[in-house]
Amino acid sequence: MSSDRVWAYLRMTRAEPPGGIRGARRKTYVAALEQAQQMFAAAATVGVATRPLLLFYGLSQGGRAVAAAAKSVSNNDYALRGHGIKANPATLNGPLTKVEVHTEGRDDASFKRLSGILASPTWDAHTPLTLGELWNSLPEGQDMSLDPTIGASPLPASVHSSVEDPSELLLVVSAIPAGVMPSVHDNDFGPALNQFLGRYPTLSGSVKRLSRGVGPFGGGGSVQFAYPASANSNYQQREAIAESHSTRYRLHDRFVFPALGANSAPLHPLLAWWALLFALSMLARYHPESWADHIAVDTSSIAVAIETLLSDALTVVPQILLRTILDVAQ
Repeated sequence: MSSDRVWAYLRMTRAEPPGGIRGARRKTYVAALEQAQQMFAAAATVGVATRPLLLFYGLSQGGRAVAAAAKSVSNNDYALRGHGIKANPATLNGPLTKVEVHTEGRDDASFKRLSGILASPTWDAHTPLTLGELWNSLPEGQDMSLDPTIGASPLPASVHSSVEDPSELLLVVSAIPAGVMPSVHDNDFGPALNQFLGRYPTLSGSVKRLSRGVGPFGGGGSVQFAYPASANSNYQQREAIAESHSTRYRLHDRFVFPALGANSAPLHPLLAWWALLFALSMLARYHPESWADHIAVDTSSIAVAIETLLSDALTVVPQILLRTILDVAQ
């Protein structure tokens, strides 16, 4: 779906905001979304030198709309104040993958408040996340990685009926590296695959796991997961149980995301993009000379990857914003 169409859907929510919010809270929702859209529109017209700034602050305003729409937040607690996240200044002049970020500040700071609303982890300066980890944790970052050896990547997921028992719904997780996969139908997973799957905590709780080996055309292997469901549950209920062990991404895709650093749960996709764009914007704003070196296509091996990710953000982030607003308002 085009970014114009996504913003059209977001604009449609402003006449009757999700959750029936009223008064000052409604005004915050409407004004913040208008600012977010204008900043993303402006970001599309500028080059990579300044795009991270407009994307981050556009997302920041979108986050205010998320908080205003959140059903779980009272009228006294939806306002966001300050960033709630910080880049380690000592790392901003080094390799891009080693830039460190951590959460900080009061509970009503933007990143921390939204983390609570979205059940996403926070972390402190003693256990920072690197930009390389954040980058590779996104599907778009995986497509054009700065360094594929850093951290863990998201795995595509979908729900299908079992061939043996059509009433049983399985979460099928694919793109698992061939090097950790057992042979086809060998369900003695072995330490390599078990260790690999341990980085994806939402997959826990399965009652059955079936390896489907590595596909004939490469692209990694797949594993099917079955989760407990009541004998009286209907198809929609069983589907919801299987889907709950994955995360909806963009509008219609599903992925299983890794836990990063010392966190015991994965970041919500909106906040993974938030942390990444924050780090890039701090670098572009306060160290423009270093940023210019990173994005110099003729001399920097990562310049095209940066260009591509920031171009993807123009479409992907509004989609995640729309999905998140609809989810928190329920």
